[in-house]
Amino acid sequence: MAIESPVSQAVGTKAFPYALLRAGFPYYTTLGMRRVTTAATDVAVGASGQIYALCREDGAGGSIRRTSWDDDDRGTISGAGSSDGKLTWPVQLLLDRDEILYVSDEGSNRITSYHPDGTYLGAWGEQGTEPGKLDRPSGIAFDPDENLYVVDTQNHRIQKFTKDGQFISAFGERGSGPGQFEMPWGIAVDPFGDVYVGDWGNDRIQKLTADGKPLFSKGTTGSGDGQLKGPAGVTVDEHGDIYVADRGNHRICLFDKTGRYVENFIGDATISQSGRKYILSNPKVLRGREMTTLEIQKRFRGPASVRVYGDLMYVPDFGSHRIQVYKKEAYALTEADIWPEQNHPFLYNV
Repeated sequence: MAIESPVSQAVGTKAFPYALLRAGFPYYTTLGMRRVTTAATDVAVGASGQIYALCREDGAGGSIRRTSWDDDDRGTISGAGSSDGKLTWPVQLLLDRDEILYVSDEGSNRITSYHPDGTYLGAWGEQGTEPGKLDRPSGIAFDPDENLYVVDTQNHRIQKFTKDGQFISAFGERGSGPGQFEMPWGIAVDPFGDVYVGDWGNDRIQKLTADGKPLFSKGTTGSGDGQLKGPAGVTVDEHGDIYVADRGNHRICLFDKTGRYVENFIGDATISQSGRKYILSNPKVLRGREMTTLEIQKRFRGPASVRVYGDLMYVPDFGSHRIQVYKKEAYALTEADIWPEQNHPFLYNV
């Protein structure tokens, strides 16, 4: 059998793999802690490996903080300083090809941009219902040309803009039918331009063409496998796998490129390096940790986003002020490598 290396199919090729050998998707590490990644809502990773965490402060406001694989707190770079660049209620964070940072802010109804060193570059957006105006923007995603899709949550639609805020197009309306939305939240765009939306109020995800024509919808209300409760952030990896931050169920749901349910992630955190340093220097906290039942401490609490960079899945664990990371091992298969699809289940699995 010809098996490729893990996560080997490059973005921009003609098709997703025909099938995958899913060898595993184990927990990898935890980054951050309270005061380092307080109420983390999103995460972005630069080309050099720099990690940016979008955080909501204790109370009003928000910030972008830098951390790294050695879990070193590099401090606040933007969002909490000047009044022009101040964040009110940030939701999602993106990096463009030049590593300029873009933040959606549902509190100020605008998109704000920063240089990687934290310099405020500008903002655009105003509240309203007309085309080009926003009401509680949440998810953001670039299309292949780096135009920006914005989830216009309270207007129950998706809008597309240039990076400097020029309105291009919009699709969607309030409802529960195909191509309609009820307070949508997350959004992702695959390498071929198709759009995936976390349809919060309808407890589903939708896949649509670039101009909003429905392709499929997956998810029903509940906590069973493949069911959703308040789906928020969504992302798609280079295999076509779809990841959903199932916020109301405190988990990440993984679906394949067809929308078939694959598995759930519920959280497996260990203490981060910064957390270890803090706890080991504080006898009172050490005693509290000694007295705590640890199982619940591992689990996700209200994750609002999920991001995939290469073979790593990053989950901003909002309620526990940290980022949990998992590592995917999967091998791309051709049609010649695997039996045809069957119309009945096997009696056992390998």
